[in-house]
Amino acid sequence: MVTIAENAKEAFDDVALELTDAIHAATLTRTVDGVYNTTTGAYETTTPDQAGRAVVDTITPKSDVFPDYIVGPADELILLEGMTSAKENDSLVFAGRTRIVMQVQDIVAAGSLFFVIAR
Repeated sequence: MVTIAENAKEAFDDVALELTDAIHAATLTRTVDGVYNTTTGAYETTTPDQAGRAVVDTITPKSDVFPDYIVGPADELILLEGMTSAKENDSLVFAGRTRIVMQVQDIVAAGSLFFVIAR
């Protein structure tokens, strides 16, 4: 049986062979609160990274994917592959740009392919 992750990887690999500037290496970083430090009065934080790939979708209307979201002029619709989770407020770095994830859609709830709105 073929998984969504395997299909997505194959599709991204095929596109990358034909269009060398369409697929971008990407890093998704999340700040996670850890243990509360009573000495400093703050939570210790960690910033785990996930590596994957990103494609900016300039064709699909953002409102088709996120109908309840009010799209701003700096918002981009981005397809993420190779990551196991994405959440609002994650930092996304690709193609020399840093964006903040505003909305997430886990495509078919597979946990391996995501549409995000990032600003």
